[in-house]
Amino acid sequence: MRSKDLYIDVEDFFDISEEILGKGKQFSFRARGTSMSPFIREGDTVIISPLSGPISIGDIVLAKTDSGSPVLHRVIKHFPTGVITKGDAVTEDDGFIIADDVFGKATQVSGSGFNFHLYFPFKYLISRRKMFDKIFLRFPLLKKLLKKILRIPE
Repeated sequence: MRSKDLYIDVEDFFDISEEILGKGKQFSFRARGTSMSPFIREGDTVIISPLSGPISIGDIVLAKTDSGSPVLHRVIKHFPTGVITKGDAVTEDDGFIIADDVFGKATQVSGSGFNFHLYFPFKYLISRRKMFDKIFLRFPLLKKLLKKILRIPE
């Protein structure tokens, strides 16, 4: 049986997410936006699982920002009391997010995005993108080749 899409507001989304993840269950939703492209693309289905251990740099987490917006972004810094996340395709981070506002972790992506970025060492390397930017400045052909492989428009 094929499920139908359900459209809900942000507050209901967080309430439902907390309820499901609090029971140790996972859920899926369709990603919106391009901030995680090319690894998670508009319309991809993302499975979110409960946190089952410490959050690591490179994990992709579902969280609530200070402004109350939901984000599905990569952890770039980790602290005992929370995290800083950032979309792979954006330049600015989301600011500090307290640990209680991190709901779950992306464990699978289906659609046109890629799944390899969810696992070590790829998730860690991607979170350290600034290091690669320096390499790409010195080797522009390497950047062009990587963009072609990952289907990133010029």
